[in-house]
Amino acid sequence: MSFDSIENDFADNLSDDVSGRPVSEVLVEMAEILRQAQSVLIATHVGPDGDAIGSSVGLALGLKSLGKEARIFSGSSVDGRFEGIIADGSVETVDEEGASRLAGQFDLCVLLDTSEPARAGVLEGVIFAPGQKRICIDHHLLSGEYSFDSHLAVESSPATACLVLWLLDELEVAVEDDIARALWLALATDTGWFRFSNAGRLAFQCAERLLEGGLDPEELYSLIYGSRSGQKTRLWGRVLLEHQLSLDGRLVWSVISREILAETGAVREDLDGAIDILKGVKGAHAAALLSQLDDGSFKVSLRSVESIDVERVARELGGGGHAKAAGYSATGTAQEILDTLKDVLSTQLDT
Repeated sequence: MSFDSIENDFADNLSDDVSGRPVSEVLVEMAEILRQAQSVLIATHVGPDGDAIGSSVGLALGLKSLGKEARIFSGSSVDGRFEGIIADGSVETVDEEGASRLAGQFDLCVLLDTSEPARAGVLEGVIFAPGQKRICIDHHLLSGEYSFDSHLAVESSPATACLVLWLLDELEVAVEDDIARALWLALATDTGWFRFSNAGRLAFQCAERLLEGGLDPEELYSLIYGSRSGQKTRLWGRVLLEHQLSLDGRLVWSVISREILAETGAVREDLDGAIDILKGVKGAHAAALLSQLDDGSFKVSLRSVESIDVERVARELGGGGHAKAAGYSATGTAQEILDTLKDVLSTQLDT
C-alpha cells in the first residue's frame, strides 16, 4: 500500500503544519534529498522515548536497504531499554567531545521527533553547523523559526513513526521485518498501546500496515512491558511507596533519588513506564516523577490524567513532549523543583 492510498483513505487534505504544503509534496522533496545523500546522520531529542528510537532505527534500516550509510547517534544510552526489538549497537552513544568529531562527516543530517535545536543535545552543533544539509520529521510544533532544508511537521500524526512510514513508502522501501518492528515500537509506545487520545483512525491504519509484515503484537508487548527484573520491580515499588499528593490531590508525584536507585540495585532506565502506575491514584489530574541524575539534577516526567495539557507545562519549564506525556530537566532540590512545577501546573488546573 502506497502513501497515496493512505492519504486518500484517511485525509485527502493532510498538510504540513509549518508550510501548509501537501504532505505528499514534502515527502517527494525529502525522498529526493535522501536519494542524493550517501552518508546520513540520524538523531533525535534528549532522553529519547520509544517513538524517537523506533522511528530513528526504522529510517536507518530503510536507508541501509538502499545502500546508504545511515548511523544513529544519541547523547544517552538507549539500547537496553528496548532489548529484543532494537538490535544492540543500533544507536551509537556519544558525549560532547565525540559529537564534535562528527561535524562535517555526513552528507545529510536527519532530526526526528523534535524540531528544536536545543533538544538535539550534544548533537546540536553537528546538525546545525553552517553549511550542513539537514531535514526534520516531527509531529510536534515549534514556536520559533525552522532552519532545515526540508521540514515535515504534522501535529495530527499520532507518532513520528507514521511520517517515517510514509517516507519509506515514497522511497519504495519494503516495510517489513526489523523495520516494521522498530516502527511498531514507536507507534505503540507513543499511543500508549493504542489507548491514548491520539490513537485515532490514522494510528490504526499505520498499525495495519505494519502488521502486514507478520508482526506478533503480543510478543512485542511482552518485550516492552511484560517482564521486569527484580531490581526494576523493587524500584517501581519505591515509586509507589514514596508518592505524595499536592494541589488538593490533583497532582500525584514521587521522587527517586540516586540513593534509592543504589538501594534497589536498579538503573535509571528501569524507571521507564513507572510514572504510569502513579496515574491510577484516584482524584489525580496529573502525575509527576522526579528522578535524580548523576550530576544531582533531576529529570521530570509528566503525565496527564484528565484534560491537563502537560506539554504546555513542560514547555514553560524548558522541556517538551505531548499533551498527555511530556518532560523536562531541572536543577535545584527536589522540593524547589516541585514548588515551581506546582506553581505552573496550578494555573492550568484553575482554568
